[in-house]
Amino acid sequence: MNTPLDMLRMGLIKLSAPVSFVNPADPTGGMKSAREKVEHDHGAAGIRPPPSETIISVIQRFRRTGAVESLRHLKYVCLGLGASIDPQGWCVFADAGLLRRVIDLVEKLPEMRRRMRCFQALLSSYWAFPFDGKQTSGVAQPNQAAGWRELRSWLRAEHGRSARSLEPKPSWFTALTKYEALLTDRPCEQFGAPLLCGDATELNDAVKSLAIPPDSWVQQEAIIAQMQAGCALDDGAFKARLSNLIAITTGHVGVELGPMLGRRCVALLVWRYALCSEHREHIALRDAAVAIVGNPWLHRTHWDAWVVDARGKPHDPSREMVNGWLKRRLIRDFFELLSADGMGDRRRVDYWLRWEPVIEDMWFVLGRDAQHRSREPFKDFKNRAKGRLLDLLDSTSDNNAFVMRVGRYLLVEFGAKGNAMFVFEWDLLDQSLRDTLEGRAQSVSIYSLKDNRGWRMIHYSPDWEQRFDADLHSLIGTCPGALPTGVAPVQHAPRPQAFSPAAWSLFAQTHGLRVQDLRNVQGALWVLGVEQPDAVVAQLNAWGFRRRDPKGWFKE
Repeated sequence: MNTPLDMLRMGLIKLSAPVSFVNPADPTGGMKSAREKVEHDHGAAGIRPPPSETIISVIQRFRRTGAVESLRHLKYVCLGLGASIDPQGWCVFADAGLLRRVIDLVEKLPEMRRRMRCFQALLSSYWAFPFDGKQTSGVAQPNQAAGWRELRSWLRAEHGRSARSLEPKPSWFTALTKYEALLTDRPCEQFGAPLLCGDATELNDAVKSLAIPPDSWVQQEAIIAQMQAGCALDDGAFKARLSNLIAITTGHVGVELGPMLGRRCVALLVWRYALCSEHREHIALRDAAVAIVGNPWLHRTHWDAWVVDARGKPHDPSREMVNGWLKRRLIRDFFELLSADGMGDRRRVDYWLRWEPVIEDMWFVLGRDAQHRSREPFKDFKNRAKGRLLDLLDSTSDNNAFVMRVGRYLLVEFGAKGNAMFVFEWDLLDQSLRDTLEGRAQSVSIYSLKDNRGWRMIHYSPDWEQRFDADLHSLIGTCPGALPTGVAPVQHAPRPQAFSPAAWSLFAQTHGLRVQDLRNVQGALWVLGVEQPDAVVAQLNAWGFRRRDPKGWFKE
């Protein structure tokens, strides 16, 4: 198990320059090495750190006393601001009072040379702050980030004060003047546009001249700046660059992004694509969004925390765009991959694609054949449908069910042709089916999906789409989208349903009927009010209700 001491030691090793061994018989090489060491110790931006145990010891003493014994110990504290020195992860960055004490001690140093040495050490802590480091489990703690931002403000102010001084400065100070934006809240903006064009010259120069470690947040923010530069382009130019930007976020160009950085990049790209005047499905962006940020309809809270607008608010258009892509692709997959005869059912695909905007949730209940298919199209489908896959029991091995939730209703279609489509009210579902859909079980019997308490609709006629539209509109009050091309809508009353307590309760709730049930006292079941919509009158007539003015409709 890594201790805080081990982690600090690993971090400091990364900051160390490699030791070169010189042949004593080669005085030229020895002189070169000596010059490099002098430059390293007194002029270059890099710092050769002491043993990590020394830094830990000095910081622990500083934590207890608030004092340092020497300039060397002050420098060690400056180098270790972000070092965790206990199991709770405490560091100087997290302690506002101690951080201010460090800054006060540095400001009181009488000589520019000494202040520069501590300034240099503070820069090292600034570069090394682990926003998304591989050794961390996530984002730095808020109080640590606040301390880091306070240090950034001080470094910027101190750099300005020192720049106005006429005293000699080391060469790295000149480089910091050139890249002073690194001390602002938009540190890498200057690198974004060149990186977008494939030019890393400026970034590489900044990293080298300021001895920025290879796993610093600077490289991460440079990638974000590149994404932002792409997002600042007009629609056409942005789309032309999009595939390359996605390749960066998914690690396909040799750059490995940490989890948080990957989510930030994908969130930016999704947000920008949703702002385009036309945003047809982009498969690579869809897959990257689901793989890196998550499924927006299964994990909305997590998605909304990352995909935000310029004000930091959840960006609804982005979420709904990706939701729509996922749902439409899954609908196509079900009817094109999972039909019992292995042939795509184009009419049902076209019909249910129209319903995508109002489908709030969906599940795919797979028979034995589909459960064990391993070819690439089925693997892709199962990956996209992860979290909404169930096993179908008590049916033929080639049958599958597509289950949709629309408002208060559950709609069930089957892959095998000849099966009816069923509609249920959610609150009246069989308890075992509700348990399964709510994640408390992994399988469902076909008998639950064909329960006689539901409405049964048949694909038996040439105009079944129009009939479904009319029936569903009458039953659940919605029928989104236009009919498939070439199919004209028809208006008709719904086909009569068998009378049952469940069917009656659902019908009355759907149409907001005022009901008086006197059957328990040898009376009748009443619908109060004689004036009812045509669809309601047709169903009441089919169920044997009779009209009696002025009270309403009754059935004995």
